[in-house]
Amino acid sequence: MKWYDIFSNIYDTSLEKLYFESRKRAVELLDLKSGQVIIDIACGTGANFKHIKASDKNVKIYGTDFSEGMLKKAQTTISKNNWNDISLFQADARELSANLIKEKTKKDISFDSVFCVLGLSVIPDWEQVLDKMLHLLKENGKIVIVDVFAEKRDFNTWIVEKFARADLNRRIWQTLEKKTSNFHYEYLPVKESKVGGRLFVASGIKKC
Repeated sequence: MKWYDIFSNIYDTSLEKLYFESRKRAVELLDLKSGQVIIDIACGTGANFKHIKASDKNVKIYGTDFSEGMLKKAQTTISKNNWNDISLFQADARELSANLIKEKTKKDISFDSVFCVLGLSVIPDWEQVLDKMLHLLKENGKIVIVDVFAEKRDFNTWIVEKFARADLNRRIWQTLEKKTSNFHYEYLPVKESKVGGRLFVASGIKKC
């Protein structure tokens, strides 16, 4: 993930206007309640945190990413805003487990919500990672995923895949639908030419 360490320096200035409203909508679908604990997987520069905080819910946030550069940017944002209820740790999403999180945070944690924005199109072995996300959830916990799927591939798709080191062929929402209840899926209003495909948000509740 050395590329994402470099990418972290321009990520917010180059992309956040594009994704701002989509992140906001995704946080709405989390349906957060005070006292809950959320994990933001592939949290990057912490772009989701301001939207979660804007929900005005007293929630504890854990953010994790494989890129040290991204996490440094996220920590700068946390420190700048004096957010004391957000903790970060570096990890490979393919290795996420309750034991790993306990080792990283020194706490036994179970999560009410799992959040992942533009991560599963980049992370290798994404189906395995999706299973791990669901395992981290409490019973009836909620998962919300935002990502891109290129139904019709074109030059913009190729550019985005090269630049983001992504695979926009993954039908992530279909797998999520099979593994959750109360499934919800919608497209987000971002031009396909800007992201290489159709930006979507999908959510579901962990099956008992």
